[in-house]
Amino acid sequence: MAMNPMQRKANNSFLLGILITLLITGIIIVFLIMQVMNLNKTIEEQEATLTQVYVLNADVKSGQIITEDMLSPLNVFSTTVPENAIGSASTLGSYYLGDELGNSAYTGYKFKDPNNTLGDSVVQDSDGFIVYSEDEYNELTDQQKGQLTEASTTQYITREMIVGNNTIPVNCEIKYDEDLDAYYILIPETTATSVTRATQYNYTKEVLEAMPLIAKIDMYTNTVITPDMVAEGQITKDDVRKQEYNIITLPSQIQTGDYIDIRLRLPDGQDLIVVSHKEVEIPTIEGVESATCIWVNLTEEETLTLSCAIVESYEMTGAKLYAARYVDPGLQNGAQITYIPNTETMALINNDPNIVETAKAELRRRYNEDVAEGNDKIVRQSIDDATTYEDPEEAGDLVSEKTEDEITSLQDERESYLDSLV
Repeated sequence: MAMNPMQRKANNSFLLGILITLLITGIIIVFLIMQVMNLNKTIEEQEATLTQVYVLNADVKSGQIITEDMLSPLNVFSTTVPENAIGSASTLGSYYLGDELGNSAYTGYKFKDPNNTLGDSVVQDSDGFIVYSEDEYNELTDQQKGQLTEASTTQYITREMIVGNNTIPVNCEIKYDEDLDAYYILIPETTATSVTRATQYNYTKEVLEAMPLIAKIDMYTNTVITPDMVAEGQITKDDVRKQEYNIITLPSQIQTGDYIDIRLRLPDGQDLIVVSHKEVEIPTIEGVESATCIWVNLTEEETLTLSCAIVESYEMTGAKLYAARYVDPGLQNGAQITYIPNTETMALINNDPNIVETAKAELRRRYNEDVAEGNDKIVRQSIDDATTYEDPEEAGDLVSEKTEDEITSLQDERESYLDSLV
């Protein structure tokens, strides 16, 4: 049937609309295809610039030792990371303590097992310590951990020991040799066919070539590592012990992980550094931080030096033994010690058989150098003058009175700060 002009016009308009719609759709499709192609090209170009970097898989604090198990490789766009980001395993490996076989150091725990809780087949080192990885230690029950003694973190390298026809992995603690100025491990060897507590070992000393990796600043998980963030440092020495003090004036806002110098301020205004660059741990009781106590790891030399300073500080009217906190302990070097122990402390070091030889030699060297240069007349004389003008009969009462006053004031100040955190 023939269409009238109105129908023909409507039909043509409909066809034209379809044509325009198809044309617009085609343009949109072409545009989208071009966008996808450009996007794919951009992705390909970016993928071509992917680079491997190493990031932290745990938070670390300034001054903390970093071992290989704390870092993970990650592929990222090179434009999103610093140009000096550490991405090469060989570059990173140059920072780590490692043995001659290429094994890296790890962080774990060492402890003694006097009750044989872990069984007969656990290998002990020459000092009677057992070294576990962090995972191995965490697998122990609370009851088992309660039977262990002298537990502390340490660094170790895993080596293999031949036992009969088998080889077993042994975690060898990393130690420091002051005479060689180098780190080493003692690798156990035995001719036995099985391992028990009675097994006799020979130990082969293997000197390590590198130094441990130390964080210069506080860093958090997924931080990209650059050489500027880390430095080479020293592992804890054998004579280090955790000491507790509650008679040192503390900054009101001191926290676990802060680094301090312990200083002695004399009545005449002199300010002497007794112990330098020490990490602080605030002990907790039922989840509440102590208001007065701190724990610090000290060598035998530092313990005796600080003990001498504590006694002298309380024999002097107006003297103050206090802690000064570092701002950036990873970047700031430890301050030079300026306090000189008295002759009684020197005699104790020379006579006490429990003091390591290195501590005796270091204090003797420091004291003799000061005497030779005349510094003892400046430093020691100021201390001696301040301690001798007091009435000797009142010295004991003064020590007791000032100790009680200082503990009370410290507790009040710390408790005020801790209350403000609630």
